Amino acid sequence: AYLLLAGSTIWGLLLSTKIIKETVPAALALAMHNILSWLAIAFTGMHALALLFDNFYTYTLSDLTVPFIGPYRPGWVGLGIIGLYLMVLTSVSFYFRKQIGQKRWRQLHYLTFVAYIFATVHGAMAGTDSVNPGMKALYWGSGLLVVFLTNYRLLTGKAQTVRQR
Repeated sequence: AYLLLAGSTIWGLLLSTKIIKETVPAALALAMHNILSWLAIAFTGMHALALLFDNFYTYTLSDLTVPFIGPYRPGWVGLGIIGLYLMVLTSVSFYFRKQIGQKRWRQLHYLTFVAYIFATVHGAMAGTDSVNPGMKALYWGSGLLVVFLTNYRLLTGKAQTVRQR
């Protein structure tokens, strides 16, 4: 689930920075971003549902849907739950972009950064496999790439604004 979310976030940044504009057709690039987003949501849902069958902790449906009340590291798990809700919100908002307007949709879509950060912190702090060197590399590698691409986007956006003036 995290790998799909990281992929969706990175792909979205690549789309917004226009790095892949000339190599991937726009319709395919947008479809891939959309598919990665929905797959991340589906796999996150499966991750949560699998916890209902956990033998070490007893989870209820409310533990998995209401942030900060579960039996295991409720603060960190709560961030993961909120991250999932933000993922769903931003993914659904795509279908209402025309109704809410491009500017509002873009502002709403910035919540994907919050969802990504919450999911990363959730995984690093509550994940039972977060001590695994591969998972550490995934968290750090994807996080650094997101920071780099975000800064690249901001810098190229400012340079384009200056050129237009």
